[in-house]
Order: sequence, then C-alpha cells, then structure tokens
Amino acid sequence: MKFPKVIFRLKTRIPIDDGIKSGFFVYNNNESDDVLIQSVKDGDCEAFGPLIERYKIPIYRLVYRMVRNRDDAEDLVQEIFIKAYNGIKDFKTGNRFLPWLSRIAVNHTLNFIRKEKRVDIQPLEWTENYADCKNDPVEMVEHKMLKEKIARAMARLPEDYRVILILRVEEELSYDEISQSLNIPKGTVMSRLARARQRLKEIFEEMDKGAL
Repeated sequence: MKFPKVIFRLKTRIPIDDGIKSGFFVYNNNESDDVLIQSVKDGDCEAFGPLIERYKIPIYRLVYRMVRNRDDAEDLVQEIFIKAYNGIKDFKTGNRFLPWLSRIAVNHTLNFIRKEKRVDIQPLEWTENYADCKNDPVEMVEHKMLKEKIARAMARLPEDYRVILILRVEEELSYDEISQSLNIPKGTVMSRLARARQRLKEIFEEMDKGAL
C-alpha cells in the first residue's frame, strides 16, 4: 500500500466531516477502530485518517515523555504512524488498537534514543494542569518546580524503568496492555514497575539530600 503524503500534523487538526460530501463517503471519528482498520486492510487508505486523529495526541504525549524534545517527538510520531499503516495487516481484529500502536511507538522511540544516546531533560508540560493555582504566583512556581523535579528524576531512571512508568502512570495502560506493548510477561511488568517505583523514590531522596 502506498501511504498518503501528509498523515500527521500535531498543531492542526485533520478535517473530518460527519457524513456525505460531494457524493463521496467521508469517514467520521465515530467509526469503531475495527471498522476503520478493516477498511485500511481492504485498501482504503483514507480510513486511516480518523485513526491518526484519534490517537495522535496520546502517541505524541508518550513519545515526548520519552525523548523530552518536541521536534524529535513530532518527527518520531510521523514515522510511527507510517510504520503502523504499513504494518496494519498484522493487527489482530478484536484487540485494542492503542496498546498495539503504543508498542510500535515505544520500540521506535527506544531505537532512536539508543542511536542518539541521549535524553534531553526538559520539564513536562505543566501548564495544562495549573488551573487551580493560576491566580497564585507562588503556587504556580511551586507547581512548575515539582514538575521539573519529576522530569529530572525520570530522566535519571534506567530506560526500561522510565518507559514502564510512563505507560502505567501517565498513559494509564493496564498490566495486560503494557505486557502487549512491551512484549513481556505480565509478571515481568509488575516486578519491573515495583523496581522502577523504588528506584524513583531513591532518586527523589538523593535529590532532596543534594546528592544529585
């Protein structure tokens, strides 16, 4: 299948109508994942558009929290959706699409990180959740400092710990979904999460003592 030239633009929404336009059916964002995926498998590349619209923000958020660089994240998300489109024939109908897509995103991003041998330490997006303290400058500063501290601590975690915490805590995937995303047993997911949380706690304690 030949992939359409423009598939992802984070800062502008892909226009999707809700019905019939000029005599042609336009897929809307209410179609189920299975319906859209089957249409793509049948050769209709236009059906992939709503899937991009539906999942571009979660995938961008996941990738950004791994690489901490907005430009890199946008480039990687473009590549991830291309990989997903080209591999859509391997997706098993009946499974949730997001864990499958997250697995592609994690693997592709990890390959990028290993190749570049770096993780930029940048604060998480903190402005999206500061509504409760936006009228209090002190609370705003404290909130930002906490976010930055978490970002620095996360960047010091081993790669496998950082990824599994992002998937569980920030993306809120279940143990089974993380198992599918990372292609590891559920028991490994649970034990790795426990070790990641313990190591993160230790890093916070070291930061508070000024050891880091």
